[in-house]
Amino acid sequence: MKKIIKFLALAATISFGLLAYIYFGVFEKKIYLGENKTTYFYIKSTDKLSDVLNNLDSLQIASYKSFGWLSELRSYGENNIYPGRYTLNSSMTYSDLVVFLRSGQIDEVNVTFNNVRTLSQLAEKISKQIEATYNELNDEFNNPENYGYDQSTFLAVFIPNTYKMYWTTSAKEFVNRMLLEYNKFWNTKRKEKASKMELTKVEVSTLASIVQSEQMNHSDEWPVIAGLYFNRLQKGIKLQSDPTVVYAWGDFSIKRVYFKHLKIDSKYNTYKFKGLPPGPIRIPDLKVIDAVLNYKKHDYIFMCAKPEFSGKHSFATTNSEHQKNAKKYQNFLNQNKVR
Repeated sequence: MKKIIKFLALAATISFGLLAYIYFGVFEKKIYLGENKTTYFYIKSTDKLSDVLNNLDSLQIASYKSFGWLSELRSYGENNIYPGRYTLNSSMTYSDLVVFLRSGQIDEVNVTFNNVRTLSQLAEKISKQIEATYNELNDEFNNPENYGYDQSTFLAVFIPNTYKMYWTTSAKEFVNRMLLEYNKFWNTKRKEKASKMELTKVEVSTLASIVQSEQMNHSDEWPVIAGLYFNRLQKGIKLQSDPTVVYAWGDFSIKRVYFKHLKIDSKYNTYKFKGLPPGPIRIPDLKVIDAVLNYKKHDYIFMCAKPEFSGKHSFATTNSEHQKNAKKYQNFLNQNKVR
């Protein structure tokens, strides 16, 4: 009888120990984030349970064996895997993590872009922020006719800002979201201002892209430059904007435009062709678009960078005044060996 009691006591002790190990070693075991209090964990749209377990294990967040067993016990499987970005915190246990992933508590991510010259650059920036790859985004951007635009005008659709969306956003979903934001931006008031200028929405964005390319740092000059180019458009004078020539060459390393550059036969060469180029030469910021819509009325038709490295401009109403400004600036460039 004593042997039976001892055996039962031993079995109970072993069982209690085993249960304690399972409870504290699996259920209540903390996930590992190193010295970080939080981290992001991504589940791709194509991931299966084995991929999720492998990724958790390879990142040392949770072991494949223990977490895999708990996942099976808690019914976390192929039918309830929700792709997206998850924010994990160091206080989470394995049990918490199973519930968290199984309930699909995915984050919204902030998608931001600015200072973009081409659709290819846009694809590169966005691909680093959502699941869609560079190739997927680039392919979508190269089919603007699906959205009622062409390759020249499609840049106007994208308004730089910070947008909340899910990490799993596809290339097509991204473009559709941008179209939605574009239509929101172009409210009745902005459309009325564009109409008074006798410009389309794309033309306003095109003019804004030139204004921003001419002046990147001093926002107080945006309405002045916009008014200058608007004066030229109204008078039928060629815009003669250096940034449009640089865009025509596709070589953004050009720092100084020479006469040889002006010979390029491109509709973007505003020294050769009158009016606005076919489309934006960069994705203009929304503040620059508004500066164009609220352009400053004046008589300036010439501008030239000031002979200093301030990034400011001298404005003129006559060619003789402009030539004096231009000569000062050219001498400054030569003295500083800017080529």
